[in-house]
Amino acid sequence: MLCTATLFEELTRSDNLVERSFTDLSDSLDQDLAFVIKQGELLLTDNRILDTGLSATHKIGQGEPVWFVETMSKRPKELQFKNIGETTLFQVEGRKIRHQVDQAGFLSKEILRYSLARVYERTENRRNFSFEDQLYLAKDEIDRVYYKQGDIIFDWGDTSDAIYFIIDGKVSVRTIRDNSFAVLGSTDSFGEYSLITNKARTLRATAETDCQLFRMNADWVLGHLSKEHPLVRLTLHQTLSMLSIRNQMRLIKSNDGVYEDQPESV
Repeated sequence: MLCTATLFEELTRSDNLVERSFTDLSDSLDQDLAFVIKQGELLLTDNRILDTGLSATHKIGQGEPVWFVETMSKRPKELQFKNIGETTLFQVEGRKIRHQVDQAGFLSKEILRYSLARVYERTENRRNFSFEDQLYLAKDEIDRVYYKQGDIIFDWGDTSDAIYFIIDGKVSVRTIRDNSFAVLGSTDSFGEYSLITNKARTLRATAETDCQLFRMNADWVLGHLSKEHPLVRLTLHQTLSMLSIRNQMRLIKSNDGVYEDQPESV
């Protein structure tokens, strides 16, 4: 999986990084900068999470990226953090992150693009026929699978071992209380949380209609991602983590309870 400790080691070997203390970050909200935690811990204190009734309990520590997604996509830095103890960070310029993402392979870019669209709840057509053509060409490594309406694609407690891209049809995602969580259609992806955790599935995915999907083994995807610059992989890690946190917020707003483990990034 995408391990922040490993990425942290790779990044510190490959770049000359400027060290900053957490108290210096207040002047960085409007600057083209992101950070990686060198030591210490930060507590997520985003007001949108606190407004749901969820306590600020999401902590990040050494090697974790801060504001990579916002800096890469040139968006406002909405996630806010509180210092726990003495925290120091390494500073990363936004232009370096964007340069490395621009140089990344097609698979990394598309996972980022699909995941960011859901993080920021963009609803425009995300279909990329060039990407689909690439997946068809990789038929020896990628399965094209078919499900009938009502078939379970994966269930609560299943091993997180694959990512899915919907070619045609609709997929229903349901919570552990069997409440509807999302209905996904063509151009959507799901199951990416398998890239950052080995934990079991916390949601059920069912074919809402007859559908066909690309199924990519997580280990195969991680093999491709391992060739990318650590800045690209850190951006991917934070994107999927943000998606998981947003899903947790949605669960609380829908009165579906709080999971002991974060829900996956469907």
